[in-house]
Amino acid sequence: MTYRHLLAVALPLAVALPVSAAEWSAQAKNEFVQQCVAGAPAGYEEPQLRAYCDCAATKVSQEFTEAELQEMSRQSPPDPAMQQRMMNASSSCGDKLKP
Repeated sequence: MTYRHLLAVALPLAVALPVSAAEWSAQAKNEFVQQCVAGAPAGYEEPQLRAYCDCAATKVSQEFTEAELQEMSRQSPPDPAMQQRMMNASSSCGDKLKP
């Protein structure tokens, strides 16, 4: 399994956040991380998942503006280019899943 599986779980959460990407509240980030961990596929230890999901939340919050998140929330399914940006933003977090 790869980090892409985890990000697929986190994508709906990111588009639901009502705050500016650069100004995610601690609560919004915490919710993102909790949902990311809870929705992760089997096979990962919780510390690995938490590290990955925390990293992904930070990276995604730095990449997406509020307008972009709102645009993604209106699209069903989300735009593939936006999904790819999300994957790219969090790609450096994949090393957090290694034992």
